[in-house]
Amino acid sequence: MRGSVRSDMMKGDADLIILGGGCAGLSLAMRLANLGKSSPKTLVLESRAEYLHDRTWCFWGDPGDALGELVTRQWNAFSVSTATSRIVRNCTAVPYRMIPSDSFYSAAQERIARAPGIELRRGSGVTAEPVKRNGSWSVMTREGMLSAKWIVDTRPLTFSSATQPQLWQSFLGYELVTEEECFDPSCVELMDFSGSTPTRILFHYLLPFAGNRALVEATLFDPLPVSAGEMEPMLGVLLEKRLGGARYSVVRSEHGILPMGEPSATPRSEAGCVHAGLTAGGARPSTGYAFQRIQRWAEDCAAAMGRGQCPLPHAPDPIIPRAMDHLFLRVLRAHPELAPDLFLSLFRKVDPVRIARFMSDRGHLSDFAAIVSALPSSPFLRGLSQTVLGSLGKMGATAGGGLR
Repeated sequence: MRGSVRSDMMKGDADLIILGGGCAGLSLAMRLANLGKSSPKTLVLESRAEYLHDRTWCFWGDPGDALGELVTRQWNAFSVSTATSRIVRNCTAVPYRMIPSDSFYSAAQERIARAPGIELRRGSGVTAEPVKRNGSWSVMTREGMLSAKWIVDTRPLTFSSATQPQLWQSFLGYELVTEEECFDPSCVELMDFSGSTPTRILFHYLLPFAGNRALVEATLFDPLPVSAGEMEPMLGVLLEKRLGGARYSVVRSEHGILPMGEPSATPRSEAGCVHAGLTAGGARPSTGYAFQRIQRWAEDCAAAMGRGQCPLPHAPDPIIPRAMDHLFLRVLRAHPELAPDLFLSLFRKVDPVRIARFMSDRGHLSDFAAIVSALPSSPFLRGLSQTVLGSLGKMGATAGGGLR
């Protein structure tokens, strides 16, 4: 039976085509697999022929973490540093947890393989944008035309000069092994701004796996995206400073670019076709944290489709955190020299549990208030109040217009 279903899918249509088999596409496919017979017949198209260990996803822990069984490491302490100060905070209540992409990819492929109505096609490139014809969606691939009732497009959106985000978060990381003990395996170096300058927000991020092994990333917040080649010398300088000249060998590397804040590219909004993933609301605008946010979307989207409804896009952020993120990024872009002390003050004054809730989209009003009060600049606080009040006023006007 399973073979015949797969054969039919190779020949004919699916109910749902997922474009892109990365974090968002595979997360949705796994949730659909959990539905059993209630799942729509689904085809996942991924351009990569093989999955490599090319990503590391981290998040603040919670007893109800989705895919928590895939966590391979967690830490109960983190540090934040500037050129002159360093703080270490205990986060035992919300441990910092890591899922490596090789574990995630393997689990996703295994679950999809056990679901008779879901197929993952690797090495399947899309050659033209989806087109709606006679009530269904057509997708041209290298293997020919495919059609489906629904499309979930998780491929990165294209940003134009008019839709650039407020900032871009670009990073390049090496997982490396040193010849001597250089790391404290119990403490994540969350942000070390010792390499930052008054005009450039640059820090290193370090996940220690052992005294002589760690993932070290150079992270840059900048108005423009930065390639791996451009970031390589930055990472080299940070490594030289952090390791003090200790010799090391590189096990693997990873590079990523994340949009931070609006304006953004406009996702497809036609009935039955939605855009999802990192560039379509899958990442928190002010931080880039995405994994758990994508898992919540995948759960909601799969549940809706299990009831026969259309796929769901990412839900918009609530008004207060959206306004806070917007101003926070605006201040960072206008005043990059403030970034080290701003982040240091935030992590020093606010309880890690509150920070974790805020960054994980589970913040309470008291968390928002604590974060606002920790910000060091009175002009910043005044601007934040004006932004929040202005956004609330717009929301009220919109609601009023809707009622009329």
